Amino acid sequence: MEARTRPGTRCDAVLTPARWRTLAAFLVLVLLAGCAGHPGTSGSGVDTVEIISYPASGGETLSSIADDFYGDRAAADYLAEVNDVSEDTELDPGALVRVPVGEEDVSRYKRRTEAKILYNRGTTFAERGDLQKAEEEFRAALTADPQFFDAGYNLGVVLLMGGDTARAAAALERATALRPDDPDALFALGKAYFDEGRTEQALSAFERVLDIDPDLEDAHYSRAIAELQLGRRGEAIVHLDSYLRRFPDGVWAGRARARLEELARGAGAEDR
Repeated sequence: MEARTRPGTRCDAVLTPARWRTLAAFLVLVLLAGCAGHPGTSGSGVDTVEIISYPASGGETLSSIADDFYGDRAAADYLAEVNDVSEDTELDPGALVRVPVGEEDVSRYKRRTEAKILYNRGTTFAERGDLQKAEEEFRAALTADPQFFDAGYNLGVVLLMGGDTARAAAALERATALRPDDPDALFALGKAYFDEGRTEQALSAFERVLDIDPDLEDAHYSRAIAELQLGRRGEAIVHLDSYLRRFPDGVWAGRARARLEELARGAGAEDR
């Protein structure tokens, strides 16, 4: 299967570039004075012990903060209510977010902070092309915090880039169990299945990606290639044509046209 970041590997479906993201690890948590009247329970449903003032770092959202403290991105609506903002409010670096926490939330945050240190080392190794070291750091991050989605996703990616498709699929299955609607993880899982020869499962993954993100170019092309692999010529032609209509100048447009021409020639030969 061809990865856009590594041209020349086998087969002909695609993988978007790895999502190496450096995450904030060292953050000062400041107790807010006058906590009387704070919510009785935190965003995870445990008794609130205190409210902290959390300084957001670049790229963080209420969803990611809710995940770090509560293990639930959906608790962003709770944080929005506490802070009297909308759930999709963009946070400037250094913006203070009021986060009601209980003892379990603080423990979860500490685990996530430890894991982020290891994770950031993993992304550094990955960017240098040292996949083995990156794998070790991502695994260590998951040992520190088994619920750390980004570490699980990127572990799957480095295994996939290293050609270890079986372990990549296992890692990505665990990641998608944590976040079933993440299109990047589902797409990478589809690629792992495809490279393993589990083409039916790959096709299902690509179709699921498109249900979530209909504009993901790579998934449109990869779905058609999976259909070709399964001998579903008619469906593949429809989806290759659909891909070209949608992305006439896309990354895979040349290959899609070549595939359609090959299929047309094959059909012509059969008719003679």
